[in-house]
Amino acid sequence: MPAKSLEPFLERDFKVYARHRQDDPEYNALRLGVRRKLKAIADAVKARAKEAGYTLDSMAGLHHPYSFNSFRVREQRAYLCRGSRERKKLAAYFGEALGKDAETHYIQTVLEVSMDHQVVEAALRIHPQAWWDGQNLKKRTATEAGMAEWCQLLRSLPGGFGLRMHDWRNIWWASEAHRQNQREYFDAYTPGDHWLHLVRELPQEDALAMGAEGPEWVATSLLSLLPTWAWILWTP
Repeated sequence: MPAKSLEPFLERDFKVYARHRQDDPEYNALRLGVRRKLKAIADAVKARAKEAGYTLDSMAGLHHPYSFNSFRVREQRAYLCRGSRERKKLAAYFGEALGKDAETHYIQTVLEVSMDHQVVEAALRIHPQAWWDGQNLKKRTATEAGMAEWCQLLRSLPGGFGLRMHDWRNIWWASEAHRQNQREYFDAYTPGDHWLHLVRELPQEDALAMGAEGPEWVATSLLSLLPTWAWILWTP
């Protein structure tokens, strides 16, 4: 999908996520517009990823206040995850007790575009309950060869990506990844308890100034994460 087919970010897209509007259903229509805009980016990434040999499904989050988001839309998101066939394989392997989580599209390692009232993010995230991927990543980085490969994957990403954990403030910059600081990260990271975030941010003022190039910046950022995403995934 060419860049011109992706709609640029507008000032109103950010304003609907201001705190005093997050629980107001009057803004549902505007948030729906943002939802469609982000889903179009995810769909574009899905199509380009398929050409490169990656199979993903694309989804979009809720745009209206609902019990699932505590009746407050703090941000809008669209994301890509394992294809349904691979999720079904996980579910079959884990059986009835755990299989439901393994097949759920958001309890995965995802590539995500999200925006709130201040920033657009392109990110790779490991859901805390996707412990199979988190454990796989910890196991792979526990070896010297695996850690070296992981650090190289991070350093090869475009500038501005930072590794974060759960709701901690610390940022481990991908461009500065080396054995010592990544060992520090994985010594603290506990799959099942913590989110893992690998994030690149586009502030509102930059997103607006970039026009049609803003969504393309997001798409390119997400595509750059594909090798890292594939390296993390665990398969039975």
